[in-house]
Amino acid sequence: MPDNRTASAIDMALQKHHTPVGNLFVAIRHGRMKRCFSRDTAIRYLAFFMTTHAFEVSGFRCRHPDVKVCHPEHGEVWQRGGVTKEYHLAHQRCVRRLRRILARKREMEKWCEKWDAMHDRYVKEMNTLKSSKPEGIQ
Repeated sequence: MPDNRTASAIDMALQKHHTPVGNLFVAIRHGRMKRCFSRDTAIRYLAFFMTTHAFEVSGFRCRHPDVKVCHPEHGEVWQRGGVTKEYHLAHQRCVRRLRRILARKREMEKWCEKWDAMHDRYVKEMNTLKSSKPEGIQ
């Protein structure tokens, strides 16, 4: 679990759970949840939740209208419309941005580990210097 220096809302939206079978990634955002076995899939679902919510709030269409199609076995059926080009491009941008945020977060965590190690060394050396301080020196 990251400390307060690197904690963010993305930690709540993209969680990793250790299970006996293996790692399980959970994407949670805007009242929707999806469990995934890979981190890549969880990132795509998180981007899907975020993009869909943004399009619904702004009033843009996510999909083309449904079409009635003649099916040889079932007669006339409704075929769901595909996603719009704008939605697809927005989803791709969201995935890229999420990956960029996660990469930057990893860099920050590495830097914090180095900082903590340096700080611990400094405190240890300072304590040894204080303990070996001769009397009479202020």
